[in-house]
Amino acid sequence: MSSARQIDPLEEEALPQVTGTWSLMLGTLAVAAIGCPLLPESVSNQFRYLPAYFILPLGIWAVVSGGIALRRMRGNKAAGRNRARAGITLGTVAIVTVTAVIVWTCWTLRHI
Repeated sequence: MSSARQIDPLEEEALPQVTGTWSLMLGTLAVAAIGCPLLPESVSNQFRYLPAYFILPLGIWAVVSGGIALRRMRGNKAAGRNRARAGITLGTVAIVTVTAVIVWTCWTLRHI
């Protein structure tokens, strides 16, 4: 008996399938957090402004996890790549939005 473990074809089906769901969830949370500061003033400030600090990290994680999922799906013709691509797109939207707001704020403060 060799020390190398043989993988049974039926056992491969038991391995978790990479679908990009994490990327989609993280991207959705990042885009949803963009709207939190726009909530009415009747909502507590903690709920309105605390999620804004997580937009950039969530967006970056969405892009990275979507890229990892796409790389793992490479060569698998049956794999659905839509969730990973959507997560990457939403994460990119969140990153670009935050970057644009920061650049606009710095530019506006210089011209006061």
